[in-house]
Amino acid sequence: RSYAWVELQRGLLDFGHGRYADTWAHYRRANQAYSGYWLVDEHIAELLGAEGKFGEAVSLYEKVVARVPKPELKQAIGEIYTLMGSPSEAEPWYEEALVGYLQSAERGQVHYYHHLADFYSHVSGRADQAVHWARKDLELRPNFATEAALAWTLYRDAQISNALDLINQALSSGVKDAQIFYKAGMINLAAGRGHDGERYLEQAGQINSRHRNFHVHH
Repeated sequence: RSYAWVELQRGLLDFGHGRYADTWAHYRRANQAYSGYWLVDEHIAELLGAEGKFGEAVSLYEKVVARVPKPELKQAIGEIYTLMGSPSEAEPWYEEALVGYLQSAERGQVHYYHHLADFYSHVSGRADQAVHWARKDLELRPNFATEAALAWTLYRDAQISNALDLINQALSSGVKDAQIFYKAGMINLAAGRGHDGERYLEQAGQINSRHRNFHVHH
């Protein structure tokens, strides 16, 4: 099981750079090392979704959720149905995901704060709620990832100046990540900083030309 987990992490590194063939190699080794591990199936489902194999991805995700009903997996299913052009199929999964996130927060648990920020930002369009949960997450875990997440929710809430300050703070860490560079690019463009915006978008593409494909918010 430990070896399988390490192989998954190696696969995620390749996935984050758009190297899908290498990602498959790691995930297959993980599956051989610890067959039946739901975490392996989850990652394979994400990779299938990134490759545009939505039917296979959602089928595997639904099997995983039947065993491990985690709200972030339900959100992933909803997102794939949305990509498939089936909003009516997506909605029940989104509703169950949000209930799971909020119930966790109501119990005083904090590990879904960043998922709530992502959900309200990308799924429901409630930018004010996205900012709320992203701020709470940053207060608990101040780092480049939570700074970039809050910056993105501020951008979605049309608070461009504040978003620019936060994304610059995240970038000052020296992080090199396609998703963060993409966010930096969009925020800079919205702030009227066209040169910087295009530069960050180019850097995002250099790291991972597939960074706009389906991926799960981990």
